[in-house]
Amino acid sequence: MAERDGAIELPTWLRRSAAWTWRLLLLLVAVVLAVWIMVQLALVTLPVIVALILATLCVPVADRLERQGVKPALAALIVVVGGLAAIGGIVAAMVPSFLEQILELRPTVQAGFDNILEWLEEGPLGYDRQQLEDLLSQVSDRASSSGGQIASGVLTGAAAVASGLAALALTIVLLFFFVKDRAEITAWFLARTPERYRATGSAVAQRAWGALSGYVRGTATIALIDATGIGIGLAILGVPLVLPLALLVFLGAFIPVIGALLAGLVAVLVALADGGFTAALLVLALIVLVQQLEGNVLQPIIMRRAVALHPVVVLIALAAGASLAGIVGAFLSVPVAAVLAAAGNELRLRQEATRAAPPEDGPVQTSGA
Repeated sequence: MAERDGAIELPTWLRRSAAWTWRLLLLLVAVVLAVWIMVQLALVTLPVIVALILATLCVPVADRLERQGVKPALAALIVVVGGLAAIGGIVAAMVPSFLEQILELRPTVQAGFDNILEWLEEGPLGYDRQQLEDLLSQVSDRASSSGGQIASGVLTGAAAVASGLAALALTIVLLFFFVKDRAEITAWFLARTPERYRATGSAVAQRAWGALSGYVRGTATIALIDATGIGIGLAILGVPLVLPLALLVFLGAFIPVIGALLAGLVAVLVALADGGFTAALLVLALIVLVQQLEGNVLQPIIMRRAVALHPVVVLIALAAGASLAGIVGAFLSVPVAAVLAAAGNELRLRQEATRAAPPEDGPVQTSGA
C-alpha cells in the first residue's frame, strides 16, 4: 500500500476484488428479484415452463404431420389433443385396478406394519412397542384435534384446486400455440431484438432449445426403460400394483437423484406389505440393479450430449427448486438449469470466438459447437 499526492493507493488485488464484489452483489440481487417475481406469478410462469417442456415432445411430431401436408393448426390440434386423450385413457384404465388392489392390500399393509413394530421391539434396536403405539396414538389425536382447522381450510383448498385447473388450462392453450405458431413466435422475438444482437439471440435460443429437447427426450427414454425393466421384474416377483408402480417409476425419473429413490421406496413398501421381508429384499435388489444399469450405462450413452451438468449443480438446482416451489420446483429445476447452462455456454463461446477472430471475418457461428 503506497501513498501518492496525500492519498492512499489501494493494492491492485483489493481494488479488483471490490469491483467484482459489487458487480456480483448486483447480479445476485437481480437474480433473486427475478426468481421472486416468477414465484409470485407462478400461475403464469409454471404453465409457460411446462408448456415449453411438453412442446419439445410435440414439435417433432407436428413437423412430421406438416411435411405430409397437414395444416399447422390441425397438426398442433392432433398432437396436443391426441396426447391428452392418450394420457387420460391410460389414467382411466389404471385407476379402477389401482383402487381395487389398494383395498385388497389393506389387511396386508396392517400386518406388515405390525411386523415392523415387532421387529423394532424384538430386533437389535430394542424399542418398546407400547411407547411406539402411544406415540402413534398421540399423533392420531393431534390430527383429529386439527379437524376444525382442516374444515376452516376447505375454502382455501377449493381456491387452490381452482387455481390448479386454471394453470392446467393455460398450459394446454400455451402448448397448442407453441406447437402451432413456433416459427411466428421466434420471428416476433427476433424482430424486436436489436439487429446487432439478432445472430447471438438466435444462436442462444437454438442452443437452449436443443438442451431442453435433449434433456426431455433423454430423460423420457431412460424413464421408459427403467419403468419397463422394474415393471417386468415386479410382475415376475408377483408384486401387486405393477402398472401404477411402473408409472410412478417413470414419473420419478424426471426428478433426478431423489425421484428414483422415492419411487423405489414405494415399490419396496408394497412388496413388504404383500409378500413380507423376502419379497421386499428381492424388489430392493431389482431396483438397485436397474438403477445401477441406468447410472453406469444408460446415462452416459443417452444423456452425455443432451446436457452437461455436474452432479453438484443438479443437487443445488433440486434443493433450490424444491425450496421455492415444492415438488413442482424440483421437477422443473434441472431442465431450467440445463437451459441456462446451455445459453451461458453459447454466449461464452461466441465471445471467445469474437475476441479471437477479426471483425472483418464475418459473423461467428458457434451454435453447433
